[in-house]
Amino acid sequence: DAINSLRERMLVIASKNVNTIVPAYTNGVQAQPISFAHYLLAYEASFGRDAQRVQELYRRMNRSAMGTAVLANSSWPLNRKRLADLLGFDGMIENSLDSSQVSPIDISLEASAVASSGAIRLGAIMQDVHTQYHQTRPWLLLDEGSTYTSSAMPQKRNPGLIMRAREGSSNVVGLAHTVSLRAHNVTTGMTDAKNSAVELGLFPQAVRSIVATNAVFDALTVNPKRSLEELEDDWTASMELAESLQKDHQIPFRVGHTFASDIVTYARTNGLRPRDFPYAKAVELYAEAIGKYKLPDARLPLKEAEFRKLLSAENMVKSRVGVGGPQPSEVERMLGTAQAALRNDKAWMQKTRQNLKDADARLDKAFAALMAE
Repeated sequence: DAINSLRERMLVIASKNVNTIVPAYTNGVQAQPISFAHYLLAYEASFGRDAQRVQELYRRMNRSAMGTAVLANSSWPLNRKRLADLLGFDGMIENSLDSSQVSPIDISLEASAVASSGAIRLGAIMQDVHTQYHQTRPWLLLDEGSTYTSSAMPQKRNPGLIMRAREGSSNVVGLAHTVSLRAHNVTTGMTDAKNSAVELGLFPQAVRSIVATNAVFDALTVNPKRSLEELEDDWTASMELAESLQKDHQIPFRVGHTFASDIVTYARTNGLRPRDFPYAKAVELYAEAIGKYKLPDARLPLKEAEFRKLLSAENMVKSRVGVGGPQPSEVERMLGTAQAALRNDKAWMQKTRQNLKDADARLDKAFAALMAE
């Protein structure tokens, strides 16, 4: 339920930001422009996989150990299959040693790993938000009422929500390691690892970390104008120059890459932004790049208007093609697919709960019949 609540929030925000152009990063550096919706859908997809992992885990976990006594079954002629059915299990853990001494460790490790994996990605999202919050003019902000003012410095608005969410995620990762350590190098039949995840409170902590992350998303304010400005102040779309030269003018990508890189080097040395870069200098640098690779035609095959357009972050996003890209039409399609998947996962939760209620009713009916005898 917590995972699905997070996914729902992300999809609502994504639906409002299909055309909000933001920088994406690799190696901690601006890499290419995408939409904020595209970013959110990437992480929502990962939490969708967590939902799948929970469902797959449940199929392995929802097996009955009842009737196996300590590990070698009982001399009483117990009907283990009926016990499993009356208690709402999907079946039995067949091997009696496995049921009481092996599977409890196995299942605990898998369950804690699912929680830990999700927590690591929650931490990554919080780091992304926090990185923007560090800036003097961030494009991601927290509502004023959700922050707290420094006790000493009146200008500071401290992002306590982000810190609490990140702390919670770190706690989950740490507790999951503890589950693994308690299971490590322990002989069969020892109690060290049994129920360790439950004893440590790992799963309530995992839920709390998601709730804390939800609070960040609820307080998040996106400034599309500022995010686009950040892109336009840097050279994040320069790869489009190299791609266009190769695709439309058959110039080898390495040549176009050298040309674009030389432009960026010159621009940063001289404090120039894409909109300020002199077209004549671009023509000159192109001739130098062509000469370096000893190609015959040294004339830049791009008119000034096309040159400017190729350096536009908005144009780069809209011109993408192929499945899964940041172009608005593809983001809208992925958004619809994600919403359908979330509905299916919610339906699975509802059906699973109903199955347990039905099992309780069968159990009550069986006891009533027994008492009537």
